[in-house]
Amino acid sequence: MSLFSAVGVLATVVLTGLNSTGGPLLVAMTPAVERFTAGGPLFGTAVPGEQFRLGGRLLAAVTPAAERLTAGGPLFGTAPMGERLTVGRPLSRAVTPGIERLTVGGPGALVDADRLAIVRFDATAGQRLTVLAERRTLTAADNTDVIIRRIDEKVAEGTLLTTWSAASVDFTAPATAGYIIEIKPRVAEHGTVLVSLRGSTSGTLVPGGPPQKVTIGKPGERAFLTFPSPAKRRLTLVARRGTLPRQEYTDLKVTTPAGETEVLGALGEDSDYRTLDFDTTAGGVHTIEVNPDTTRTGTLTLQLVGSVSARLTLGAPPSRITLARAGERAYVTFRAKEGDQLRLTVRRGSLTTTDQTWVQLRTPLGLDAGSGTLTAEQPTASLAFSTSAGLYTIEIDPEGLDTGTLLLDLRQIP
Repeated sequence: MSLFSAVGVLATVVLTGLNSTGGPLLVAMTPAVERFTAGGPLFGTAVPGEQFRLGGRLLAAVTPAAERLTAGGPLFGTAPMGERLTVGRPLSRAVTPGIERLTVGGPGALVDADRLAIVRFDATAGQRLTVLAERRTLTAADNTDVIIRRIDEKVAEGTLLTTWSAASVDFTAPATAGYIIEIKPRVAEHGTVLVSLRGSTSGTLVPGGPPQKVTIGKPGERAFLTFPSPAKRRLTLVARRGTLPRQEYTDLKVTTPAGETEVLGALGEDSDYRTLDFDTTAGGVHTIEVNPDTTRTGTLTLQLVGSVSARLTLGAPPSRITLARAGERAYVTFRAKEGDQLRLTVRRGSLTTTDQTWVQLRTPLGLDAGSGTLTAEQPTASLAFSTSAGLYTIEIDPEGLDTGTLLLDLRQIP
């Protein structure tokens, strides 16, 4: 509303509201939320239903608004809904009581979750985030839901179980916008929950290259490492525990450039390493996600190793296969004619550990033609089989982090 319109409205009120004593004119409106007192310049707009006391000068024009002004300062302008303006100060960004605001990696908000607690945060499109809800004094009569929303759209949700002290909800922000977190106990409970907003770290891996150290610096953080690869490449992800405590259970996932899962597994509580074998299904930049399952922090190392290829000849001297990197697999091929009766013998050479080594024989159609295992107690595996015409493949896959040599011998059965 313009100042002239406001004066017109005010004049109408004056004509109908002049008192009989000749004293100052009082313009009373609906019950007020704020009060303004004469003595200053034009203050700006005010919430409908506020009171103004006139002492000879026009103090304000009344227009619908959501702001609160206090006399004594310059024109402040407008403020986002739920914020306050203070006399003599610039626009305030303080959040109204009960609505906490989180920042990525910043301090958590301790909220009272008796019925429903709401926390706000801002995110940019594509940002990978984790909401961590940790039980403090909240009772555990039933589960508590943790829901992330953008306006009315549910973005992600998780559950703080009665049997766990914390829950993490991972998601990728779909748009640059403001978001809210709802903490909703399923029954009437009493107590507090600490809510934090965590981001992620990033890095790169080179297939066949050196290991990469990954640090989980704050509870709830994730790590994402990318690597380029063509389609149909045989790779193994080797994860070794660093300073992560043994109580930590860390999920591992490899995805294609389109975000589809190629392989997943975990570095368990009872192991200091884990290997994940996979063949890339598409060319491009792939992603490895490291996601701790608890609130503990620490380090681990990741490495991508390839595979060893070799060719075996029927009746030739035994072939030596060398696994130079921990986690490597070997693929040995040979050609066979229709109806041959053959025997494959595989012997441990200088393998460094006592873990089992798997031997798998596949037909030209990829079918299982036999399998065996090598151990320190049983260092030799022997497979007898009849052949069809085509190319056979022998896969040798150490269960542990073996390096060293094996001997392969292929003979006709007399």
